[in-house]
Amino acid sequence: MRPARSLPRDGFSLIEAVAVMAVMAVLFGLVLGIVQRTRLAADRVRCQANLRQLVLAAHAAHAARGSLPPGVGDYPDGLDLYGTYFYHLLPYVEQRALYDESAFSGHKFVGKHRVYRQPVPLYVCPSDPSAPPDRTATDVAGNVWGVASYAVNAQVVFAVDYKGATKSPQNYARLDSDFPDGVSNTLLMTEKYAQCYNTEYPAGGTLWAYFLVGKGHQAYHAGFSVSWNDHSTGPASKFQVRPHPYDGNCDPTLAASPHEGGIVVGMADGGVRFLSSGVTALTWWYLCTPAGGEVVPADAL
Repeated sequence: MRPARSLPRDGFSLIEAVAVMAVMAVLFGLVLGIVQRTRLAADRVRCQANLRQLVLAAHAAHAARGSLPPGVGDYPDGLDLYGTYFYHLLPYVEQRALYDESAFSGHKFVGKHRVYRQPVPLYVCPSDPSAPPDRTATDVAGNVWGVASYAVNAQVVFAVDYKGATKSPQNYARLDSDFPDGVSNTLLMTEKYAQCYNTEYPAGGTLWAYFLVGKGHQAYHAGFSVSWNDHSTGPASKFQVRPHPYDGNCDPTLAASPHEGGIVVGMADGGVRFLSSGVTALTWWYLCTPAGGEVVPADAL
């Protein structure tokens, strides 16, 4: 008797189908992870590119006006409105029309015209999870302002004393004479969350045109290392990395990075670096001060 031939099977068995689905799920997860990491890397590159343009714009302003823009104020020649550092950058970041509209508004102080609720694309980092979709935020008085994901070093653009405390928000720093520590060793700008709240500052954020810098207004100014409280200058002012949630566990007086492992910084010499979160708090403060006489470790940048 000849043995019976086995009949060919149609399709997969249940076990085989489950195995194939499991493999596909793993592959999908790997591909999704790669896509997400690629997107995050691309966003970080854009954040760096934005900051590079902002630092170069500050150099252009210096060349045109004889100094860096003031933290808050106007130039001595009286040709500008009283405004923030970011307001004075507008002509150098392809926002001349916005700048001119404010100049002809009839208001001396910024914030009194609809111009200042306008978002400026270059001022927002695509990685900033706190930036609202319309790139605006509302202050405690109900006024709408354009947000920023970057901030300027108050130790450079404010007039400060030897301890770093603010004497005046108006300063005219010159790159060729006011950086004894070296422009390559001094921060000019960093990243900072557009919105950032905690119980002490329940309405915090970074608004590019908001200029009140007295106690109680510190949550809104687009600056860092400003002497608002005990931890906003000195080593205690070191930046925060990915504070979460930003609407409850975020300090609006500090620089803040949306990137894992560190923060993108713009140096006074025009260079852009990624500063590791492992940098010591003391080194961070050395990088903030342009004339402290400190020595920045060679491996810090």
